[in-house]
Amino acid sequence: MRQPVAADSDVQAALIRVYRQNPGLSAFCESLVDLDEGMQEWRYHHLTDGEFHTVRRQLARLEEEGLEVVRMGATGSGAIAPGAIAEAVVDAVDDRTAAVLISSVLFRNGLIVDGLGEVGAACRRVGASLLVDAYHSINVVPFPVTGMGLEQAFVVGGGYKYCQFGEGVCFLRIPPDCSMRPVLTGWFSEFGGLADTGRVAYGEGPLRFAGSTYDPVNYYRARAVLRFFRSEHLDAPLLRAVSQAQLARLVNGIEALDIDPAILTLNRELPLERRGAFLALDVPKAGEVAARLRRRGVFTDHRGSVLRLGPAPYVTGAQLDEAVGLLGEATR
Repeated sequence: MRQPVAADSDVQAALIRVYRQNPGLSAFCESLVDLDEGMQEWRYHHLTDGEFHTVRRQLARLEEEGLEVVRMGATGSGAIAPGAIAEAVVDAVDDRTAAVLISSVLFRNGLIVDGLGEVGAACRRVGASLLVDAYHSINVVPFPVTGMGLEQAFVVGGGYKYCQFGEGVCFLRIPPDCSMRPVLTGWFSEFGGLADTGRVAYGEGPLRFAGSTYDPVNYYRARAVLRFFRSEHLDAPLLRAVSQAQLARLVNGIEALDIDPAILTLNRELPLERRGAFLALDVPKAGEVAARLRRRGVFTDHRGSVLRLGPAPYVTGAQLDEAVGLLGEATR
């Protein structure tokens, strides 16, 4: 019987090229809920205070049920020092730690988190699981799992932004020896000719995290996009180079505006090579500025007082220059 959760081979192969992993270690899921279900087994978690809302909300809810959660600072001024976040997490990991959840790139300010390999080593020493949210790395920031010492890590991500897949195509990479038995489990995990052992059985490998019926239409779009990327030779190293050049152009243009620091500031201590694929600006009235820009045809987003500029690879230099000029008008 054909496994209904098997990812389209083209889509899976492209992700494997990015992560340089065996296809058998990757699974597609509709949302991070599938991984959260597996996390029900864990009891003492460490995470940074810069994680995306999916993890933040889920762990906050589990915390209400008695799960112990330790949050490490990731957004303060000291956090931008190379390896600072990883070092703080490593120092906090002890025999009570069941899992560490951390991003490869922080969604709020674009900081690339260095030292994930050291975090992985600390987790292995105490038998803890490591989950890395690589959403803001996939297809735009180099993230070789084996080269970073993350062979035993869980990795999650999605194609909504930098792969341009649209909604609904997310993935979970599991360690090769994973034997977890998710408490909340989907019936798709029963595909594969499971034997009756008197207890709830699970599929092999990634199937143990399988959910249930999903909408496969998104995968057709993802396949078409990947074929286009391949035909145009748009691989991750090239897209990273394009992104870095775009961010440099934005930085130079914004600095030339000489905007009042009380209205907008750019962290000049964070070099481009340690940034993800967007530029984070500190703007106390970020929501208002974003709304003004949208009315002028410039689409940005904001997280609290942070205005995020994330140019796609097809945006031209002239368009970036125009956007910078409109930013200057929007902050007057």
